[in-house]
Amino acid sequence: MSARVAAGAFGEWLAAMRGVLRGEQDADVPCGSCVGCCISSYPIPLRPEDELARAQVPEQWLLGPARAGERWLMGFREDGSCPFMNDKSCSIYAGRPQTCRDYDCRIYTAAGLQPDGERPVIAERVSAWEFGFSSEQEKADADAVRQAAQFIRANQALFPSAMRAGSATAAAVLAVKTYPLFRAGIPGTAEHMVLRVVETARAFDAAVAPGGPP
Repeated sequence: MSARVAAGAFGEWLAAMRGVLRGEQDADVPCGSCVGCCISSYPIPLRPEDELARAQVPEQWLLGPARAGERWLMGFREDGSCPFMNDKSCSIYAGRPQTCRDYDCRIYTAAGLQPDGERPVIAERVSAWEFGFSSEQEKADADAVRQAAQFIRANQALFPSAMRAGSATAAAVLAVKTYPLFRAGIPGTAEHMVLRVVETARAFDAAVAPGGPP
């Protein structure tokens, strides 16, 4: 079993993660020497605001817009590493894409999920993270995030396809956005509960700061 790694106080992390999802701040992850997200074959969306990163991406690593008229994707090397990784460090860290600034693998730990695909380095770190809890409220919130994630994954077919509820990342993000529903308890059928989750997630997104993530 991997040695445990301190993930920080759960309540502080949850508030900060919701801020990240609103576009109010970048994620502040105690990565240490871990570079799992930089070597795990992730195609990185390049947003319009990622001008510095986009200008430095060699054409061979540009995969084209994710969808017509939308973001470009930056590919990865044959070994799965980011083209900007040199000697285990990011050569454009100050100008790295917003997707990289937002990424926090502790969200999988909080949701009780593992990342999709074969990403053993991230999976190991996700299993190693250990949150601290200073109150019963924090524990209740943590339970609610996991309940939300479990419900979303179990009922993924009922969600709008655009929400990609079958994706571990999307389910974890939805859980963080909508966990208060599960802390309070949602009565009714699965269909009714899905409707409430969708409404709550859309209300959260509607409050995103200008220029923040969609």
